[in-house]
Amino acid sequence: MSGVFVNFNGTSILQLMSFFLLMYLLIKYLYRPFLNLLDKRREEIKSEYDKAENARKEANELKKKAELEMKNLNEKINTMYEEAKERVKKYEESEKERVQNEISSMLDKARKEIAEEQLKAEKALRTKVVTLTIALASKIIQKDLDDKSKREFLMNQLSRFGGKE
Repeated sequence: MSGVFVNFNGTSILQLMSFFLLMYLLIKYLYRPFLNLLDKRREEIKSEYDKAENARKEANELKKKAELEMKNLNEKINTMYEEAKERVKKYEESEKERVQNEISSMLDKARKEIAEEQLKAEKALRTKVVTLTIALASKIIQKDLDDKSKREFLMNQLSRFGGKE
């Protein structure tokens, strides 16, 4: 049988059989193991991708937890800071009040002491004035002087007593 384009003879059949045998062997020993290798590699890649995806999700969850914990810590820190500020403010106020009370009591005590000393000084002054008056009166009585002499004598005595004090 011969045709315009195809010429079949024994060699052609042998070549055709060799071709199919080669195809069978290539498919069986090369193509299928290669496809199996590709499938195996695809499964490994998919497995690695899934692991990476799971790790990414887990990392995101951990990140969210860490952010939440950080937010809670910041809130606690802010609360503690505000409480500490409030305690310091209360302490300052109580200390200020205590110091003011102390100063006030010291001032009152000092005023009382000043008033007592003033009373003592006035008493002492009165006593001295009375003593001087009595002394002057007795000297005037002892001396029999005229008005001019009495005045000079009084002035002399007053300046003498005034100079000592």
